[in-house]
Amino acid sequence: MLVEYIRSSSYSQWDFCQMQYFITYVLGYNGPSGQKAEVGTMVHKVMECLANLKKAEQDLTGRKTKLSFTDDAVGLVEVHKKDLRSDKLIESLIEISYQHYKKTSIHKWPPRFRKDVVELTYKILSWSEGAFDPRNRNILYPEPHFDITIDEPWAAFEGKDQDGKPVKGQLGIKGTIDLVTTVNDNTIEVIDWKTGQRKNWATGAEKDLAALRNDPQLLLYYYAISHMFPKYEHAIMTIFFVRDGGPFSLCFDTSDRDRFLDMLKKRFLEIKKSINPQALKFRDHATKPNWKCSRLCHFYKNNWPGTETRMCNYVEDHIKKEGIDSAVKNLTKDGFSVGYYEAPG
Repeated sequence: MLVEYIRSSSYSQWDFCQMQYFITYVLGYNGPSGQKAEVGTMVHKVMECLANLKKAEQDLTGRKTKLSFTDDAVGLVEVHKKDLRSDKLIESLIEISYQHYKKTSIHKWPPRFRKDVVELTYKILSWSEGAFDPRNRNILYPEPHFDITIDEPWAAFEGKDQDGKPVKGQLGIKGTIDLVTTVNDNTIEVIDWKTGQRKNWATGAEKDLAALRNDPQLLLYYYAISHMFPKYEHAIMTIFFVRDGGPFSLCFDTSDRDRFLDMLKKRFLEIKKSINPQALKFRDHATKPNWKCSRLCHFYKNNWPGTETRMCNYVEDHIKKEGIDSAVKNLTKDGFSVGYYEAPG
């Protein structure tokens, strides 16, 4: 299987369901976001706006008093310096974010969902007397994107794209980090907001500190920031489960870079060698679907276009009859490339 890059979500999706990974990252199909996920996106946008405004305040020179930035989703955001810490600003950002994502959503939005956005936003801002409020942090970079090539012999890939053209190169890691702040001259802290449950969806196990120490997303982000901001010796990685336990912070060092590369190598080679991606375990397509398939997976709940066969079953059947190369050639979504990346991740 051709794999040009890995992001935290694709790494985890392979654990959850290899077929779901294949349909998403190789064939290019995506289902709509769930409503709870969209609530999370709204909360993330408020935090991102606050971080950008705080960064603008840090960068003010002379007698300037206006803080402003242009956001790719909600447009120009502008506020007077004296209003940065006002409740009115928070309410305004919540409303802007809520209305923006509501317009593009397929879901209905009764008032309780807006209330959820408000409650989650203020839960972050008030936690430990505002310790995680972006306005109380020294902002290094809000929402940095990264695209880093893995310059290792094992990370080389070669294959054919959906048009049959030869493709070769080096594996990359890509993603978007919620927030990077500085603690002191030698230490940075990465903060990632999570509005879902604190669990490993592939295994169902709760993520405690021991599990988070080996969490692929935290290790991938640490590896990325060690390249992006090399002057900082120390890194604190904080994952904030807004609904489920609050912030969990871990300190990583250079040994964790090697540990991550070992994990990445294993995952990359496993995906690369796969010619028959397996669907979620313990699923009987005909009679007894795993509850995760029937409740969580767009590709199980929907049919392949123009057929009466579930998307995952259709792709599985094609691979069994024609092989994985034929599936890539004939089933890839129009206009999609296996190297395509869309934030976040």
